[in-house]
Order: sequence, then structure tokens, then C-alpha cells
Amino acid sequence: MQDLADRYLLARRKRWFRTRPVVAQRGLPSERELLSLEQRIGCALPSDLRAWLSTVGFCDIDDELSFRAEWFNALDPGQLAGAVLFAQDILGRFYGFMPTDGRIVFFARSEPGLAVLATNFREFLQQLADRDFNVVDWADSVELTPYQWNVDAVYDGSIGSGAR
Repeated sequence: MQDLADRYLLARRKRWFRTRPVVAQRGLPSERELLSLEQRIGCALPSDLRAWLSTVGFCDIDDELSFRAEWFNALDPGQLAGAVLFAQDILGRFYGFMPTDGRIVFFARSEPGLAVLATNFREFLQQLADRDFNVVDWADSVELTPYQWNVDAVYDGSIGSGAR
């Protein structure tokens, strides 16, 4: 994971008069905070996601994808009950992982749909870097599978603000 973390942390975007980092770090969680997070979501974090948080921490990637402790929530309703949300993009769409096999799933906001983006978190980060860190265009390009969930449970605030 260190190789991908370095790639992200060294990446820069050109601006008018200077460059800026692609990753804006928002704090490294302690081991205790990670254990508390795992207890709250009811499962262990995938090893690559845990290594990412230990190395890079909570962050924003290219002002498009936000990793925050408050985004980490397990889904109760629907076909992917037990999936854990871990990030949100600037359009309010969520990204999660399946504790059973580590797949990374994108949850659309404009319609009840989802798409598997990667088989694991490392692959997700690799593909995102290969796409020049542009998660919005990537998510917009995937074919969605219809998703059924209990709408009342989604809007009770249990999966973070802006979830739809």
C-alpha cells in the first residue's frame, strides 16, 4: 500500500500560477480510533483500507472524493445489507466495501442503482489513479444495476448526510 500512498501523496495538480497536492490530508487516525471505527461498523476494515488510513489518513482526493470518519457506516437495509460506506464524492454519492470479499461498490444518488468498481480497495485506488484521480467521471461512466432498499431506513440519518 505504501507505493500507492506515495503516488497519491506526491501527485500534484497544475493551477494558474502554481501547483497543489491532489490529496488534502485531514488527519491520521490512531490505532485506537481505527479499532473504535471497526467496532462502530461491526466488522474489520479491509487490510488495504486500514493501511491507507494509517498512512494517508482521512483526506480529500482532488476535491472530488472525501474520506471522513462520519462516512463509515454499515448499511442495514437492502440487497447489500452489511456493506460499509467509507467515502462520499462531491455529488453526494457513496462508495462502500463488502466485508465478505472486499469488493468496492459505488452507490448512485440520482437513482436506486449501484456498480461494483473494483474487487478490492487497492484495485480501486489503482484505477482511480490511472483515471487521473477523477472519481466523478469514473462513476458517471459505469453501468448501474438496480438496487432495492428500504427507503425509510436510508433517510433516518444512519448512513451520513446527503444519502439518497
